[in-house]
Amino acid sequence: MNDLDQAIIAIKRSDANLPDFYRQLTEGELWFLVPYHPEVEGECLELNPGSPLPFVMLEDEKGVVVPLFSSEMRIEEALKNANIPARTHSAGAMPAMSVLEILGKADVRAVLNKSCSTGQVIIPPNLMRDLADGSALRPQSQGEHQERIINIVNPADYPTHLIQAAFESMRRHQNFRAAWVFTLAEAKPNDAQSKRFQIVVLMDPRDEKVLHDLNMTVQGARLKADDVGIGLLDETDKDYIKELFRKARPFYVAADFPAVL
Repeated sequence: MNDLDQAIIAIKRSDANLPDFYRQLTEGELWFLVPYHPEVEGECLELNPGSPLPFVMLEDEKGVVVPLFSSEMRIEEALKNANIPARTHSAGAMPAMSVLEILGKADVRAVLNKSCSTGQVIIPPNLMRDLADGSALRPQSQGEHQERIINIVNPADYPTHLIQAAFESMRRHQNFRAAWVFTLAEAKPNDAQSKRFQIVVLMDPRDEKVLHDLNMTVQGARLKADDVGIGLLDETDKDYIKELFRKARPFYVAADFPAVL
């Protein structure tokens, strides 16, 4: 198995592995299927603006999806497992960033390693666009300070799917000292189904790349109805941090970090 195969397996274990999966997805080549034509076997495929997509496409309950693969070996495995007759498809490869850009701009989903022992991953077109232009992996500025009205969440009502992913991500980096989850008090009109969460993090020292990895993990773990933001506490305001510890129970505290400052 190559590094991308290992990354696919890893995200099945924990959403905290999503940042590494995204990085591996943009490295090297991605493989795909095209209809078999004996006269063009071994030839270089040229794509021009406006050309129809050459990839084999499948249909599922949500519409068209293009199967992509991490290697030629995974293609052979998938065709064998799906009992596809010989000389039905040919295999092709292209730089990963090019494939992601083409499918993202075409607004077509991809399924990575379908029918393979690694498990499969659905990749939406907006994620492919963000990976292709680099914005998905680029640390974002925290912007200006904002004051928000938040509500304390009872631990019994924690959004477990978010908390577990965030906890696993934070325990890998000593920069994260503690973290809380709240709900936002303000509600959007006619948006009763949306669940708005704010994760507040105490980080010392600050590291934009590590914080961005946490954000990618949480956004990858959220449900469709979730609206999740991540904010940083002022690590120099010891009095406020003490008060926050008294008022709300953090869902994460570093093992070497005292709860009472």
